[in-house]
Amino acid sequence: MSSGIPQRLAIIGCGAVVDHHIQPALRRAGWQPSVLVDRSPERLALLAGKLGRHGRDVVRVADWREAADKFDAAIVAVPHVFHGPMGIELLKAGKHLFMEKPLAVTSEQCETMIREADARRLTLRVGLLRRYLLGARWLKALIDSGTLGTIRSFSIREGFVFNWATSSDALLRRELAAGGVLMDTGAHTLDLLLWWLGDVASLSYRDDADQGVEADCLIECRMASGATGTVELSRTRDLRDTIQIQGSAGFVEVHLSKNIVLDGSPNALAFRHEGRAAAELPLQLFPELFDSELRDFARSVSGEASAGIPGSEGARSVALIERCYAKREPLTLGWRTEAKVADKDELPRLPAGSTALLTGAAGFIGGRLAERLVEQGVKVRCLVRSYGQATRLARLPVEIVNGKLGEAGPAAQAFDGVDYVFHCAYDHRSRKANLEGLEQLLAGAVKQKVKGFVYLSSFSVYEPFPDGKLTEETRDGDVSWPYARNKLDLEARTLKAAREEGVPASIIQPAVVYGPFSKPWADAPAQMLITGDVILPDAGEGICNAVYIEDLIDAMLLAAQRPEAVGERFIISGPEPVSWGKFFGAIAQAIQVPPPVYWPSARIRGENSGVVRDIKAVLANPKRLVQIIVRWPPARQALQAGYDALPPGLHKLVTKAYFGGGGGRRFGLRHLPDPRALALYESQAYASNDKAARLLGYRPHHGFTEGMAVTGAYLRWAYGDLCRAGEAARASAPAVPEPPAALAKAS
Repeated sequence: MSSGIPQRLAIIGCGAVVDHHIQPALRRAGWQPSVLVDRSPERLALLAGKLGRHGRDVVRVADWREAADKFDAAIVAVPHVFHGPMGIELLKAGKHLFMEKPLAVTSEQCETMIREADARRLTLRVGLLRRYLLGARWLKALIDSGTLGTIRSFSIREGFVFNWATSSDALLRRELAAGGVLMDTGAHTLDLLLWWLGDVASLSYRDDADQGVEADCLIECRMASGATGTVELSRTRDLRDTIQIQGSAGFVEVHLSKNIVLDGSPNALAFRHEGRAAAELPLQLFPELFDSELRDFARSVSGEASAGIPGSEGARSVALIERCYAKREPLTLGWRTEAKVADKDELPRLPAGSTALLTGAAGFIGGRLAERLVEQGVKVRCLVRSYGQATRLARLPVEIVNGKLGEAGPAAQAFDGVDYVFHCAYDHRSRKANLEGLEQLLAGAVKQKVKGFVYLSSFSVYEPFPDGKLTEETRDGDVSWPYARNKLDLEARTLKAAREEGVPASIIQPAVVYGPFSKPWADAPAQMLITGDVILPDAGEGICNAVYIEDLIDAMLLAAQRPEAVGERFIISGPEPVSWGKFFGAIAQAIQVPPPVYWPSARIRGENSGVVRDIKAVLANPKRLVQIIVRWPPARQALQAGYDALPPGLHKLVTKAYFGGGGGRRFGLRHLPDPRALALYESQAYASNDKAARLLGYRPHHGFTEGMAVTGAYLRWAYGDLCRAGEAARASAPAVPEPPAALAKAS
């Protein structure tokens, strides 16, 4: 670090973005903080520990005012709503300021910060790191050059299934985040839009928030230049992450967060900026962007007025976000249809005003249950393991309690005033956590004297299925399979609590649950069909016991209230089974991709050696090796700690695979069922609803055709971009070659 850079730096807010990105970038720059500020002693200790010997001397405080005389410049990464008030105070105290995006949450706050910085000749910079992308700068120069002619239209689509390692619920609460995906991702995306294309003259805005923070939104706008376009942002879908621009003299498509020009007219692709044409843009890694913006902040503090992104630029996107929220209308999604019954009041419901505790509400089944309960006027409290997985849940007016299965404190806290419990969570990583988590929930149910307790199990406890009618009296499945063994033990403990301890508990064993946002039985089949050949045994004639999500929710609500349900378990399926060929074929038809492929079962078994499959996967894509390794937490932590010290070749491989600096989704794959899935696809068992009909009054309303019509509409909404990419890949790419003869023989 040069002698001109101030030594005394404070980091205010020591959450995930600081831990994962800002502090490592400062370390690489040789600029260590003098002060750490956070209300959490644990986060302070964690970050100080990563500073090495310097960490012993760093000042740690809960409020920056306690150490105001010990720093000259501050990097602020706190919840959005505090950006403006804290930034104004810091500037008034004479501190140079780098504010993580957004600059603030209102234009008034932004303007005050800018005035204070100007009056005191202080640096005010904002963390809009995408402006450092060479691809973004290339596109800016292309537009400004007039190569595309008059810009007529544009389309921005950016989204991914949010699952960041957030250290708090700040992004999930409107009172802290001031908004959802628009305020968060949109701060970057709209900044680029304004930088590239100028001011917005008029707009309409829609999002999916229901008293919470939005996960999906759509902006339709007309620019001051006359160009028209849309901006679509999502925390629930993998979108193409590009801007497409059509001009009177050409077109271009550029990635929003990577240096990739995906398509363009010949004049656009030939355009050169700083000596580089579109195809010559180098790989630029995520850590490098943090390095660049913090290096520029240091330079601006040292007197280089042009270095960094000034507050006045950050204020533009904040003003546009304000305009959007002021015009907010509900986002209408075609697949969100009501159950087809004579009267909505016929749907099972809990009493309005009652309180329900849900585990697993960040998932598919628990999430839809939460929506239904909110619609019925029930107060919903959700125990969630990871804030990062709860972005869809955060759309709703629900109370979110952070806690893992087996943690006593959060579970006890969550039971206050609870009337009903729905235990939908399951941790595949830990048998102990599942067993201890159930014990804590049952203990809370006894203490609170709840009115109903529903444990969500699975009909997989009977796998491998015997042919014929499958009932609650069918023999137990293969207990050598950990999932079945754990579920059976959890069922046994639930039944004991019902029969001996006075807990009004029942067990639901759903079959193949499909519907919007079903990861295993909507999302995964669609992704496999889009990216390659889905192989099914023989003619796909095995029986699929499909049940639509709304029917399962009906059964759960019935079980929570029927006295006859206590101490019983219920298989829940749809009105009629279908074949697996029909199930996958319906999904393929809905998203207009090739249907499944049928192989003899013997051939599938011959290809199914686990070791050989892993070898093939790594040979086809070496990055898979790193991606598999880093799923093991100790390996991931060691990798992060030693990342900068890796040898160049390994450093490059890890960077591409772990940080996502290159590559993308692969097509032309072959999706073979593993032995357990193969047995499921061959099964001739059909699940019986007789017991649920007799004791619960369960009656499924959704036939397969009706349920799949809604699911198909969802899949087209969720996977439209991936379908188009898959279609292009199928049209242009050669077939995947057969494996080497020796490898094929070994399999």
